Amino acid sequence: MKSGKFFILIPLVIVIAAVFLGSYYTLDNAEEAVIERFGKLTSVNTTAGLHFKVPFIDKVIIYNTNEIYSLQYGYRPLSAATTDSAATYQDVDSEAIVLTKGSYLINIGAVIQYKITDTAAYHYNVDDQEGTIRLAFESVLRSNIQNQLLDEALVNKDSIANEIMPDLIRKLAKYNVGITLQEVKLTDVLLPEDVQYAYDDVNIASNEKDSYKSQADKYSNEMLPKARAEAYQMIQQAESYKAEKVAQAKGDVTNFNQVYDKYKVSKEITKTRLYIETMEKVLSTVKNKFIIDFDNDNVLKFLPLQTNGGAQ
Repeated sequence: MKSGKFFILIPLVIVIAAVFLGSYYTLDNAEEAVIERFGKLTSVNTTAGLHFKVPFIDKVIIYNTNEIYSLQYGYRPLSAATTDSAATYQDVDSEAIVLTKGSYLINIGAVIQYKITDTAAYHYNVDDQEGTIRLAFESVLRSNIQNQLLDEALVNKDSIANEIMPDLIRKLAKYNVGITLQEVKLTDVLLPEDVQYAYDDVNIASNEKDSYKSQADKYSNEMLPKARAEAYQMIQQAESYKAEKVAQAKGDVTNFNQVYDKYKVSKEITKTRLYIETMEKVLSTVKNKFIIDFDNDNVLKFLPLQTNGGAQ
């Protein structure tokens, strides 16, 4: 009989212990508890210490309101870092691939840090807190990146994160998720591996273009002043030649007018003088000179002119 009573008391003791253990909970200074009764919110306890609840009826969900939670976007951690190995991650392509301005593809990884500031809103207002935060972040991220040029997006990840932060705060406030955003950080802004080679080729071509342009500018800066100086010199020479020829032409006209005035006064004398002057100029350049005279007697008179035994 005694052994039978002992076996009956064991389940009773277990039930009493379970009721006792399930009738209280404790909160630290940075913790808040959401109390549910039959699946509905009863209260939110923010006081640290030991608290009682109705066992098997009240459900207590405790959140740390001082902890900074980190949420990854574009990748997920597979294993934490240890003393022997680094942390490992897995990309989530459906999140990571984003279009920039001009429809260029880039891979983005980000970390969103937040604190829980309204435990009831965090627990009840959305079914999937992390999924909601990721979707809100994705919305503002894609809206921002689609206005960024490719080169700007690749190098300005800190400024992009600063631009995203206020937009994400406003969007999460509309959802009333019950969190306070602490920081948004873009960990990676990279080209997809298949695109990287083409991008490198474009950069190489662009650098070569800049190099050739620099050489052309240098050559232009060297040659243009020289060409301008030569052009100025040629213009000055042409102007001088023009002035010389104009003056010479005017002199010839003046001389012709003087001769013509004398010709009008005494035509025969002037004609004779001009003939003699012309023949003097012509004959002075001839080495051998001969005088041939035809007379009415049909006798050819030939006179070679010689000086010092040589022909002139």
